[in-house]
Parts: sequence; C-alpha cells; structure tokens
Amino acid sequence: MQLPNLRTTVFVDVSYEVMTSQVIMKTIRLRQADMYTLLYQLTNCLEPEAQPAKLWSFDHTDCKGGPLHEYSPAAGFRTASGVTVGLLTDSGYRNQWSRIIRRDGTPVKPAPVSIPDLNLYFLPYVADRAKKGACIQQTFGEATVQLSGEGSRKPVDLPAASMWKRSGDMKVEQFGAVVKLSPSDRKDFVLFPFPAKGGEIYAVHLEYCSEAPISVHAWDVDSQFNKLGDLTLFNDTAPASPAIFSDFDHSFVVPALQGTGAAIALSLTDSGDAGANENRGARLPSMEVRDIKLSRVATRREPYHRLEMGQSQTRTVFIFACDAIPDTLRGYRLASQLQLADGLQCKGGETEKVLYADVMMLSWNAQMAELRPMLAPSIWYSAAGEMYLRDSFYALSGIHNRELNEKVFAAWADNQGEDGAINTLVEPNIANLERKSNDSTPLWLMWALLNRRRFGTELQMDKIRRAAEYCLRTYDPTREAICTAQFVMGQLDVIHYPEGTRILCENQGMLAVLLRVIRELQIPEVSASISESYLAKAEEEYRSYYDAKSGFLFPARNIHDAIGFPDIHPEFLSLWLFKRPILTDEMVVNHLNHIPAMLPREDCPYPGEGGTVRPIFIGLAGGKEWSYFTEKWHPMVSDSYAASYANKAADGIYYNGGSWMRIEICGYVTGKLHGWQKADHAIANRLWAEIHTDEDFPTRQEYLPTCSRNKLCGYHRVFAWNAFVLQALEIARLREPAMDPGYSRSAPPVVG
Repeated sequence: MQLPNLRTTVFVDVSYEVMTSQVIMKTIRLRQADMYTLLYQLTNCLEPEAQPAKLWSFDHTDCKGGPLHEYSPAAGFRTASGVTVGLLTDSGYRNQWSRIIRRDGTPVKPAPVSIPDLNLYFLPYVADRAKKGACIQQTFGEATVQLSGEGSRKPVDLPAASMWKRSGDMKVEQFGAVVKLSPSDRKDFVLFPFPAKGGEIYAVHLEYCSEAPISVHAWDVDSQFNKLGDLTLFNDTAPASPAIFSDFDHSFVVPALQGTGAAIALSLTDSGDAGANENRGARLPSMEVRDIKLSRVATRREPYHRLEMGQSQTRTVFIFACDAIPDTLRGYRLASQLQLADGLQCKGGETEKVLYADVMMLSWNAQMAELRPMLAPSIWYSAAGEMYLRDSFYALSGIHNRELNEKVFAAWADNQGEDGAINTLVEPNIANLERKSNDSTPLWLMWALLNRRRFGTELQMDKIRRAAEYCLRTYDPTREAICTAQFVMGQLDVIHYPEGTRILCENQGMLAVLLRVIRELQIPEVSASISESYLAKAEEEYRSYYDAKSGFLFPARNIHDAIGFPDIHPEFLSLWLFKRPILTDEMVVNHLNHIPAMLPREDCPYPGEGGTVRPIFIGLAGGKEWSYFTEKWHPMVSDSYAASYANKAADGIYYNGGSWMRIEICGYVTGKLHGWQKADHAIANRLWAEIHTDEDFPTRQEYLPTCSRNKLCGYHRVFAWNAFVLQALEIARLREPAMDPGYSRSAPPVVG
C-alpha cells in the first residue's frame, strides 16, 4: 500500500486462523522501511452480508450506537435467523489500547487533553444504519485531542431555574441572580438536561456557595430524566464554600448513550456534615448557585500508534459466530468472554474462562508514547490509568504470562521510594499517594521470588535489598517476631492505626510468611539475618491467635466475636510459596467450619452444602449464631462508618459479610490441603455462584452480597484480582498449568 503524500510504502499482511468451530483469529501485520517513524491508526470492520435483526454490545442487547466504553470491549450483530456474530479484540497490552477517559484529581476528575482509543469500538447510530450500513467498527491507535483557544468552547443552552428538573422535596428559589436549593433529603437533586452525543467532551462551570460539599454528576438519562448511568464513572465534588462564592470547573467524556440525552445533576454529597445533620433530625444545609455554564469542547482526532522503520507491528482480533446464544444481556456477556477465552486458547470451566478473558481485557497499554503494559483493577476504577499493587500481584500471579508478570513487576520496581517501600498505587498525573506500611511491599517481594522461580527472572537485587530492609525495620523494628504496622496488611488496609498496632492476626501471619520470603530471596547479609528461631517465634505468635475453646482464630487480640477469611490467608500464602503449613489441621478445619454458608441455591452444583458462598468477615457471638455489623458493633472498622450500618442498610455488602471470591477460594484451598472434607464442594459452589448470583452479570465480581435486601455487587463488576483463583485451583490440583495459554513446559533456569 503506497502512501503518495509521504512517498512511503506500508506492507500489510492479513491472515485468518480457525481457532475453534466458532472462533476465527484475524491477524493484521504492518511493516514499513522508509521512515524513522510513521504514526498510524488502524480501523477494522465487521460487516453483515444482510441487514441484521439488531446490533448488540457487552452492555446492551439492542445497542443504539456510538463509541462504546463498557465493562468489556465486545460488540456484534444478530441475524434474522438468530445467529450471533461478535467482534473481539486481543488484550490491550498486545494491541496497544487503553480505556483511559479521565485524570484523577481533587476535587475533580477531568477528561485528559488527549484521550486514547475513545473509538476503540464504534457502532453506527440507529438513524444512520439504513444509509451507512450496520458495520461493527474497531479503531486502534486514534487519540481524541481537546482543542484550546478562541472558538474551542461552544456554549450549550441550559433551562432557566424555574424549569430545572428536581427530585423529592428539593426547594428551588430565585433571589435575583442567585438560585437557592434547599434539599429535605440527601438524595434530593436538581437536573440540567442537555442534548449530547457519544464521543463529545463537555466542560461545566459552577459558581456556588454551600456549607456542605456538592456532588456534580454527569448522567445518561431517559426521556423521563431517570438516571441510566454515570458518565464520569466517579462523582466529582465541589468543596464546601460556606462564606463566599467559589468556582468549580470540570470536564467529562460522553460515551455511547443508552438514553435520550444527558444531564448535569447537583446534590449534597452522601457523607460529611450533611449526613450527620440529617441523622440528628436537623435541617440540611442549602446550596446557592449564582452561575452554571455548560460548553461543548471542540476536538480533533489524530493517530498515535508508532510504526518504526523496519519493525513490524501486529494487531489481533477475533470473530465468532454461534446460533445457540440467548438474546439476553447474560447471553451476550457470557458469550463474549467464553469465545475470547477459546480464541486465546484458555482451557477450563465457564468461570475459569471468564476469569482469564476478563484479566486479558484489563491488561492495557499504560501510555500512548511507548509500549508499557499495565493491569487495571477494573474499568470503573482505572478510567484514569491507575494501577494497584495488590491487584497487579494477585491477578498476574494467577496466570502464566511471563511478559505481563515481568514488565508490570518492573513498573512497580521503578516506583520504589527512597525508603525502599513500594507504592500502593501508581496514578498518572498525581504521583505518590499511598506509599505506606500495608501489604504492598511484602507482596512485591513475594512476586520477586515467584518470578525468579517461574521464569528465571534476573532480579534487581539493590531494589530487592531496599524493600527487604524497609520491611524488617517497619514491621518488626525490635526483632521480637511480632508484627507492628499502621495498617491492616491485607484487603482491609483502609483501617489506619496511626500509633501502630501489634494485635492483628492477619498481620502476624503476613510477617511470618514475609520473613521466610526474605530469607529465600538470598539477599546478601539481609537474608542471613533471618534465623530459624526468629522464624519459629513469628509462626508461633501467629498460631497463638487460635482459641481452642471458641474453635477459630481471633482477628485481633481484643476481638473475640468475629471471624473471617483474612486470618487464614497467610496460611494459604505459606502453603503456596513454600508448601509449608504454619497452622495445624485442627485450627484450619475448625476455623472454616465456623464460617457460615450463605446464599443457598437448589440449582448449584452441591445444594446440600447449605449455601454457595461464605462471608469474608462476619460476627460470631457464639455457637452457630452469626450477625452483620450494626452502628454500635463494627469490629476493625472506624467509628466514622457507624451510621452506614444503622437500620441494616449495609447488611451483606462489601466487608460487612460480602463474599469475595479470591480470598474465599484461597481459604477453601487452604482447607483442602489441611484435610477439610467440604473443600471441593465449597470451591465448586463458589465458582458457580460468581456467574449465577446476578444473572445479568456473568462476570467476575468485586464481591457478592449475602443479604437479599441489599443486592449491590460493588461498582467494579469486572475485577482483576479474581484471576488469582486460577492459580489457587492449580494448587488444589483442580486445574492443570498447561490449561493456561502462557504456560511453558520447559522449566526456566533457577537464578540464585
């Protein structure tokens, strides 16, 4: 293909390979030998031969069209005869795409100046299909750039105050140029509807005065102005400004709309003084708005993928066709994940394939300028491109992909602080936020050990040394073999102990495992300082949290009426990393027998087990009785959350009895290795529950709610770290390593 305007030739090779009876892999290879660098974008279309019955996407059974920014990139069409055809993409770290549509900041999370891959998937609008056809379009390497200067902001007319849409008993009063908003409930809001189209960027300006912070949302709304989705993924907040009028500016991207338009919503935030006043029965504070403006931002599109001279690049997509896919949201979502897993040659049961497909769709490219893989915890969490160490470690340790494990591990090594600590998260445009004494640095050291064992990775021992020395002086500065930390060294690291704490079971278990990791890493001088007696004392201290009379491990020295999976997770890590038990069979089996089974289902694999899931943390007053948190009883959670548990408002969700797949199945595998007879049935039921508890979302969840009154599964829905379940199943010998596409049968050399 000759490009006359550049006097260069690009060689394009397109090949097709049948992967299964339903999946074809299409590979597009590009090469040029004339220019140092050629910037390009690549569009790939799937066109039906005849007019289809409908177009579908991962989040819509009848997609109205536009640029899709959904939980997973997948779309296709359904023929009049009921055949479903879909177009999928290989992982973003290989096809060089990302899902970044905002920058994190305080108090706003604005759209970036240059947004990559906004049109990664684009479906034609309904009105355009008769004329332009029903093509399913992928575009790789296109950036949407905000323009600046004169004429780059086009004002959007907003209705007068008397026409503002309002909910509940929100009172709207006009006093000259100022509009006073007086809510009677924290959920009250006012709406400013406006016409919008997918792919557009809008800027909002607010001039306000308020005793409490104001949430400024951008919503996808239907014709009755009901909220269908949050366009910004996060709620941006204008800070309280009680004495003077302040300015608030924000910008946001509009992806494909499900409804008929968009709207700006103003309301009090859900926390803070407003909530406290409401709980005391006092009148909520009012808000005053002196000016609100909305503008559409002019943009241009430009290529950003780089084709270097003499270096070929490859883009890989998958096409599938099947006549047995139900015309439901569940049908399209499940098919997209299963067919992608098949195309990538992942083997296993349905949930296993879902886990693998989802982690591939969350492995993006971190930057437009260079190839740098990242692992996004979820599309909801990582719309700004941030990574979390814990998610990276568990998700990528769950699979055998050497490139991802080594390159993402190296990114965290580059993030190491001067004190040796590894950050909790890497967040573009903000820099260090949470380099703290949680489990980030210990997990990074475990990851180093694993990479050396699995792939023969040559480690940067100066960085390993600094991380190990940081851990030793931070978690046990007096070498008493008792863990000291300012945070929980696990999932619940939002709990802060400013003066440090020495009373947590999970922390003590983590110290015992960490000390052995440091010794196994063979760090000159440092590893030799970890003696057998030192290790033995740390392990004995961990075992001391078991109470024989109660029959389970207490989560803390001062908490005897709650039980959870985190307290046996260090035991899992020890069994996984060293094939070495710390706890006894009696301790583990009794502990698991005290955690109640929940969510019984007659259609699960083993209904006789009494439930499909178990809670991550639950009250256990005595015997078989269990309870959720209340406003007066919430162990290991700050009192600032107390009101959240009043009137059973949070029963069964998040850490209040929610079922978290990764840590739960790790607990069952721990039990299996200790002789717990219920392990295989518990694992099978939990794998089944992940894609059957919410039938519309057969994806890996943040957590599953265990109370029928509260059905929130968290906001993430596609959650990266659950991929670790694949490794846990290997440890339990319920899955073979060769079922993973990245597994190599040739053993790597052992370094060090």
